[in-house]
Amino acid sequence: MTNNKWDELYNNQEYRYGKDPNVFIQSMLLGQPPSDLLTLAEGEGRNAVYAAELGHQVTAWDYSSVALNKLQRLADERSVEVKTELVDLTQNSPFRENQWDVVLNVFGHIGDASVRQRLMKGIKKTLRPGGIYIMEVRSDRQLPYRTDGGKDSSLLYSPYEVLDIFTDWKIKHFYYGEVERFEGKSHNGLGHVIQLAAYKTL
Repeated sequence: MTNNKWDELYNNQEYRYGKDPNVFIQSMLLGQPPSDLLTLAEGEGRNAVYAAELGHQVTAWDYSSVALNKLQRLADERSVEVKTELVDLTQNSPFRENQWDVVLNVFGHIGDASVRQRLMKGIKKTLRPGGIYIMEVRSDRQLPYRTDGGKDSSLLYSPYEVLDIFTDWKIKHFYYGEVERFEGKSHNGLGHVIQLAAYKTL
């Protein structure tokens, strides 16, 4: 699991998406009590490290060992602890029932519609009652914006698939539209996203 395109992508000194957290994640985590928190497809660690700075017990999953090594360097730089695990979410669904209080997904475009379905069902399983899933991803209208490297429409999220999966949860926030993001060299300018913050019903 070490030789893959993501290792090649992250194999340099700079942080591709910067070191600062995603602004939506930042706004949604403020006020959340310290908890057991999982970040999916975390990459180089900007959101995981931020969550750890807020006092959460953070575990970060990613498919790139190179990215996870950079995450640990960032955590050391900020004097926090983040547990990392090398996980390929396109191949398996390692979710255990009622394990996490918070799950984050920031631009985790990891597979086609069938993979996304399995992923979101795994998230529903693994969150504890009252837990929250927080997500910002590129929507199915992103390609014309050309504000990141993705060119594969099969990786983009539809609002209908998201709402269909989480229709029985308490949705605190849902947004389908334009945002500006300035995150390292790879997210710069106007794009189209889906944002979700949904609580697992008790």
